Amino acid sequence: MAEHETRSAPPGSVVRGLRSTVGRESTTFGFSILVTVTFGLLQAMEGSPDVGRVFLYAIGAVASFTLLEGVLSRGFRRPMPQHRTEVQAAGTSLNLVSVLGGLGAAWLLGSAMSGPGVWVLAPFVSATVYLVLESLETALGERLLHRAGDDQATEVSP
Repeated sequence: MAEHETRSAPPGSVVRGLRSTVGRESTTFGFSILVTVTFGLLQAMEGSPDVGRVFLYAIGAVASFTLLEGVLSRGFRRPMPQHRTEVQAAGTSLNLVSVLGGLGAAWLLGSAMSGPGVWVLAPFVSATVYLVLESLETALGERLLHRAGDDQATEVSP
């Protein structure tokens, strides 16, 4: 290879990688945004938290996933099915709705209460609302693709 040449991935590889990453990570990305802005919202409403409140916040944010995974997997005994990436892409493209819905729930809760309890309940409620709305968005994506003629839109991996 000549000194002035550089090695780079072919454009097709980059696009495939980007498609794979975005398709696989959109729900995670939306959740990351949600927990960040929810923390900022609580800090604006409550002031800077002490170390204990930061831990309460982390517990609340994680507990929503733990509870829903436990219920939906029937006590962690059943696999969690996955939609095809086309359905996920169509549904999660509406992440703005689920993020703002979760943030709105945290704002309502933060307006109704204060103190240590809000630091655990607001992220729990916010994340739960986010997950429910994200599920509705995925269901909408499934329905839209099915109506557009995709007969496999309702299929999920076991």
